Formats: sequence, structure tokens, C-alpha cells
Amino acid sequence: MRPRDKADKDRCPIGFTEAMELWLGPNPGGSAFRSREELVGAWQCAREYVMRMWGCGGRRPAAFYAFEWDGSRPAYAVERSTLWRANKLSPGEKEGLETEWKMEFERAQAPDFTLSEGGGELLRGDHARAEHYRHHDIPRELVKRWSAAARRRRSRMVSEKSPGVASGAEGKEESHAGGSSLAQPVDH
Repeated sequence: MRPRDKADKDRCPIGFTEAMELWLGPNPGGSAFRSREELVGAWQCAREYVMRMWGCGGRRPAAFYAFEWDGSRPAYAVERSTLWRANKLSPGEKEGLETEWKMEFERAQAPDFTLSEGGGELLRGDHARAEHYRHHDIPRELVKRWSAAARRRRSRMVSEKSPGVASGAEGKEESHAGGSSLAQPVDH
């Protein structure tokens, strides 16, 4: 019996085993489909549902890569930036990911930024930033853009202050250190 409050568009138009295969790929024990034609038909029938359920957050189901993507499926660690570069994200996904990436970029801007690699070794400064960007799959194009903007802001702040001007009531001179350069992520 169908729940009364669910619209037809919210219901899976194929079996859940078949939908799971469109999402994750075939079971190691074998496909739920008897033929390639049956698989293609299931994708055509259930594409909207499968994409709504599992094609979000910068991720795509296995069937998307089988039927709508040129080339091999990108590795999970770089899937989001790959789809971003290929302009395959919805406007909402793109905005959400760029907001998340910008937050992670900003987090790594502290002068004393460090990152644990898990084996007891600490990365510091630019090396830590590069690893942080890689871990969060931040596109290098955005890192370059945001790094340039940060350098311009720092440059403006320094030029607005005159060297040798006393700071505060103590009469100490302000330091005009430029800070470290911002790391660029390693190409994926």
C-alpha cells in the first residue's frame, strides 16, 4: 500500500536492488540486470529519482559515469573538483561547494597553520596548507584566485599604514611583516 502523503515523483520507479546498482554499480556477485538494454532502460526510467537521491553534494551515482560522462570515473578524492571544472554541478551544488571550500581555505590562512598527517608528523605553513587543500579537494583555480585576493588585501593593509608610526599608547612601532606565501595545491 502506497503512503498517501508521498507524490509519485518521490517514489522509486524501479526496484530498490536495481536502484542501488545504478547508485553504486553492480554487486560483486553479479548485476541485477539481465542485459545491457535492461540496465539502460532502468537508467532512463529512474534517472531523475537516482540523481535526486545520490547525485548531490558534488557526487554522482555510478550510472551517471556509465551513461553521461566521457572518460573514466574520477577518484572519490577528486570527484567534486572534477565535476566543478567540467561544469556538471547544479547551481546550488556549485554554490554550496564553493562556500565549503572557501571556509576551508580561510581556515588554513592562520600564520601558524599546522596539520597532523596521522603518523605523529606535523606539517606546517605552506606544506600544511597544500595538504589541507588537497584533502578538501579544493580546485587549484579557486586557491589561486583566493590567494591573489588575500595578497591584495594584505598589500592594501600595509600601504594604508605608514612605516614608523607609533602603535598604541606604548609607542612601539608596528611590524609590517608580509606573512608567508599561500600554498598552491598539488595538481590532481
